[in-house]
Amino acid sequence: MSLHSTTAPEEDHLERRIGAAELDRHAAHLGRDYQTHIADDSPPLEGQFGVDALPGGLVLRHASVRNCQDMHSRLRLRPSLKLILVLGGEVDVRFGGQPLPVGPGESYAYAVHLHETTPFERRARRNSLEHSLTLTVPHDWLRQRLVTLGDGRTDTRLPQEPHLCMQPWHPSSALRASAQALIASDSDGAGAGPARRLRCESLALAMAAEALPALLDAPATNEPPRPIDARRLRRMRDLVERPASSPLTVDALAREAGMSRSSLQRHFQICYGMSVQKFLRQRRLQTADRALREDGASVVRAAELAGYTSAANFATAYRRLYGIAPSERRRGVTSAEEAE
Repeated sequence: MSLHSTTAPEEDHLERRIGAAELDRHAAHLGRDYQTHIADDSPPLEGQFGVDALPGGLVLRHASVRNCQDMHSRLRLRPSLKLILVLGGEVDVRFGGQPLPVGPGESYAYAVHLHETTPFERRARRNSLEHSLTLTVPHDWLRQRLVTLGDGRTDTRLPQEPHLCMQPWHPSSALRASAQALIASDSDGAGAGPARRLRCESLALAMAAEALPALLDAPATNEPPRPIDARRLRRMRDLVERPASSPLTVDALAREAGMSRSSLQRHFQICYGMSVQKFLRQRRLQTADRALREDGASVVRAAELAGYTSAANFATAYRRLYGIAPSERRRGVTSAEEAE
């Protein structure tokens, strides 16, 4: 699911360098066996980044960063409920090998259910941006709140979604504004001390308050999918994640995945939170974006790569996804090369 109305935080404050030692220290709050693979010893991130341990075992990770080099990080996460709110940029993460269903440049929110220790991966490309918050909710915290703050319901069990289930939730505009304000307070130096911790705790509780009702009221889906469905879903994921030598179509995906067109559409919406057509359109725009940033391609050439016969229509779709015009992206790359 995507929420196009959210604007990513301003990028003018991306100046603080964040080294590997700081990332290692923060990772201890989230899990164990942390590893980061980077190209050299220079700080891998620039911007604002923090992980705050809050009362009751809640942990709030907040990031508004530029990736200064290609990164590949691994961590083993403890069992918990993860509430993820992305405000903009690119987020490429996997839980137990399953990718979070996202598209770069959009705002969205997901809850990820982890019932056991789970391997986690984060990949980032050099010069990509990330603006996001992740709240880790321990099961004990959630269970106690269901008992003490319940609205009279007799069923106080945890959400019964299966391990690695990823559910979209719907953050309000007020919550997104509060999240952006927290990141802004980090960047302008106004967030130090007890006041900042109170803001973090308040935001964490607000995230839980908005996400949990939808999760608790959702029908339980603890029956495992039929084996043939699981195989087809894995095949579908493999097809859409692999580099494509030619443009993919819905019919070609359905045929290679061994599904009908309608079955593919239904399963794809559940898995990725968007239609197949929207995913393929975003993927073509990503190809065009890489050509603009990495190859210095012209806007006309980028439009062709994205499957557009009209450069104007391409520019409109590109701006809707990335927030800037393709010509601005190309000028930014050209300016950086000239500065070097």
